[in-house]
Amino acid sequence: MINFSSALEEMAAAQESKEVITQLFKDVERLVSQEEYAKVLRSIDKILQLNPEDNDALHCKVISYIRLGKYQNALELLQKSFSDENLISEKAYCFYRLNKFDELLNLLRQYKLGNKNELSLRHIEAQVAYKTEDYNASVEIYYALLKETDKNLDVYNDILTNFNAAKAALLFSGGDLDAKYAMMDSLDTYELAYNTACTYIGLKDYGKAEKLLNTAKNMCRKSLLSEDYTEDKIEIELGTIKVQLGYVYQLQGKISEAIEIYQSVLKVKGMDVSASAIASNNLVAAKKDTELFDSARKLRVASSKNLDAKLFRGQKRVIAMNEALLLLYMHKASRVYAACQDLARKSLQTYPENDDLYLLIASTSFLQKKINKSISDLQEFAKQKPESLHINFALMQLQLLTSNPNNALETFEKHLSSIKDDKQRYKSGYVGLLVWLYEQSGMHDKAVKTLEDAGTFWKNTSSNESTSILKQTASFKIKTGRYQEAAQDYEQLVKVDPLDTQAIAGLVSAYSHYDIEKAEKYVNSLPEINSGDGMDIDVDSIEKLVPGIKKSYKKTDNKSDGPSQKTHTKKRKRKPLLPKSYDTSIPPDPERWLPKRERSTFKAKGKRKQLMKSGSQGAAIAGGGIGGTGSANIAGKSVVSENQSAAASGGANTAQQESTAQHQQTPPKPKSDNKSKKKKKKGIPPVAFSVI
Repeated sequence: MINFSSALEEMAAAQESKEVITQLFKDVERLVSQEEYAKVLRSIDKILQLNPEDNDALHCKVISYIRLGKYQNALELLQKSFSDENLISEKAYCFYRLNKFDELLNLLRQYKLGNKNELSLRHIEAQVAYKTEDYNASVEIYYALLKETDKNLDVYNDILTNFNAAKAALLFSGGDLDAKYAMMDSLDTYELAYNTACTYIGLKDYGKAEKLLNTAKNMCRKSLLSEDYTEDKIEIELGTIKVQLGYVYQLQGKISEAIEIYQSVLKVKGMDVSASAIASNNLVAAKKDTELFDSARKLRVASSKNLDAKLFRGQKRVIAMNEALLLLYMHKASRVYAACQDLARKSLQTYPENDDLYLLIASTSFLQKKINKSISDLQEFAKQKPESLHINFALMQLQLLTSNPNNALETFEKHLSSIKDDKQRYKSGYVGLLVWLYEQSGMHDKAVKTLEDAGTFWKNTSSNESTSILKQTASFKIKTGRYQEAAQDYEQLVKVDPLDTQAIAGLVSAYSHYDIEKAEKYVNSLPEINSGDGMDIDVDSIEKLVPGIKKSYKKTDNKSDGPSQKTHTKKRKRKPLLPKSYDTSIPPDPERWLPKRERSTFKAKGKRKQLMKSGSQGAAIAGGGIGGTGSANIAGKSVVSENQSAAASGGANTAQQESTAQHQQTPPKPKSDNKSKKKKKKGIPPVAFSVI
């Protein structure tokens, strides 16, 4: 028999459970509108106790976890309760926030294979490209999304905001922005104004960026005040905008304004950690080599491991570089230099593309006066990165400082051989430096050949480099005495541009050495010196000037044609400085420079009186040394006794007159200070801290 009573009880219980679940969902809806997601989770758990397989409740729980920032919990629930094809957007977002980019990219590839094209997933794909610093791909995706999205939708402003951020990041990383991604000064929200300002920073239009950042700051404050934000929360929200404004001030040279902004941001409690890190780093860069211990403390905050997921790779590279630089500035002991080198080598393992770290390692040896060690380190680095301009030029500089132009030439030639593009290799700056090195090494023929090769290359291209190279060639030929060849080069330049005064002047200079008539012919083509510029030059006075004459010679009168005469001015004698109580009628004491105890008027007292009678230890005694033997005294001159001197003269009695030696009045030497003066150390080479 069927038990109708138990069935009715089950139906009643199910109905009651359904009513409870309905009421709980109403509570969830109310709590979501109030953004009380922790309470939402408690209500959802009650629903799942009644119905563990309720997909709506599970979905609400996933969203609540995401809103509370518990992305790992949300991901675990998604993988446990939903199939791979359900809630793809939520899974992708959790992967993104957990920085699991490989899993996220695999998920997006699988989703694309199903020919699905969801807007939210494409938005996440663009964000992944931005986060992994593939800015070109990010810009392209956002540009396509903007074309497909209605401007009246709220999501359009979000896409536009991120689009401007991706463009700014592309420019900051040194990339080129395509013309189709034109600038749009959208000021609908403060986020749009901020990201547009960042794009102008990338374009190096700092004036425009400063105006937009101030606009964004005012809009942010006004918007948050309308939403009843407290002043503390407003300051936290303004932190990122202020740090960027300080960065613009710093780039414009307004260091004091930038420091003031950074310090105000760091004083705010609860400030975003990434904004605090960037402000700390930029404050260290602004203060440079002052307040080093405070800078070290700030950089420790900026290099915290908690910031790895929040900062971009380029930002972390700059902070690591500044840490090593700070140790270089604190050059007080060899262990500090060793710590600087260790940190730089460790950073190179993570950022091998940063050439400045190689220079930092070489600088530590240079500051310890180990220049050979610096050169050997740079030579090793140049072998690893022959295409690096920074490393090779630093090596060349040290080789030239040690008077080794041949080694510098060899280094530069190796660097040029690593450049595959001829347009880069034959740039006028490179050619000029190579010619100068050949000249220093005495290889004039190679210098001329280099100039001719460069000139031949640029003739086949439509570029202004050809004219610049030809001018360098002609100038070098004049310097080396090849005047006819130089005149031919200058003639080519004058044919191309008859108004090129520099080429005409060079042609006149070349002809003046072997053909005066042609030189005078081209002189007339040169413009007047005093025409058009308001200059009044006396040519006659210039012709009378003789090279090497010093300023002590007087100018000659315009009426006189004689040569200038050197005037011998009498040296003024300085009056002697005398004491106020000095009386000219009283002659000075001849013993005034002697110590008191050595003066004839000195009277000893007490024990000193007895000592003066017997003489001090080591003093010379009349009659010779021990036993009156007539040995040498401490004055350094041999003293001969009267008996010996008489015997030497054969007993002849000679009348001797006593002559009193006048005491020379020489001023006493100044007492030397016992405290040894510290030598002033030379400053380290100026190395600029990097700003973010």
